[in-house]
Amino acid sequence: MPDREQPQSLWAIWWNAILVLRPAFSRLRTFMWFVTAVAGLTVRLELLGVTSIVRALNLRPRLYTKLLAHFHSSGIKLDRLSALWAQAVLQLFPSPVRVNGRLVLVGDGIKAPKRGKKMPAVKLLHQQSESNTKPEYIMGHSMQAVGLLVHAAKSVFSVPLAVRIHEGLVWSNRDKRTLLDKMLGLLDILAIKVPFYFVCLLRHRQDGARLAQARQSSGDPGQIQCGGLRSRHAEERPKEKGAPQDLWPEKEAQIIA
Repeated sequence: MPDREQPQSLWAIWWNAILVLRPAFSRLRTFMWFVTAVAGLTVRLELLGVTSIVRALNLRPRLYTKLLAHFHSSGIKLDRLSALWAQAVLQLFPSPVRVNGRLVLVGDGIKAPKRGKKMPAVKLLHQQSESNTKPEYIMGHSMQAVGLLVHAAKSVFSVPLAVRIHEGLVWSNRDKRTLLDKMLGLLDILAIKVPFYFVCLLRHRQDGARLAQARQSSGDPGQIQCGGLRSRHAEERPKEKGAPQDLWPEKEAQIIA
């Protein structure tokens, strides 16, 4: 009887997925260090930075400094890497969420506390939602991310496409871009050619005007669709004593663009 074709191992599928990202690296050695780092992040059991990658892969201790230097390599084309990853995600997940035939991309931000005194891009950040366990000001990184909604495991998941630190890094004092401008810049970096909806939270009315302007200046008007902008506090209604507070700040609004 002819031998049946053996199913691919999980690592073979993993390698085929990461091999698509090879054009984003100018040197093969840089790409292989990237593969090593991602493999360590895949199997590590602790969140202790580069040392956890070394322990997870049982690397020699002297390779720690070389692995650390990889994250500062000039052979990595970061924007190209993000665009290739977006293309790979569209191939790896055959059933993305679609609304009116369009993909659905979501954007959000997070402020991660950091204690490193000499860590780059760490700055004093203001948190909008204050509670007993969440101080009003923290030292940390302010990041924004864009993800793609996909169907998986009888549910819906957001697959990250690109993440950037958008506060604390100043390349020029002439840069007047807002956080929304930088979020739209992430969409440009991904270079997704098919039409999509972009869902995010806007905190100010001028952000809605900025999205409308982006739609008009877009080469493909169908690429960015401005949907209904509505405030959770559109109608002022008296609150009864003991009633739970609204989860959304007064100035925060939801937009589908």
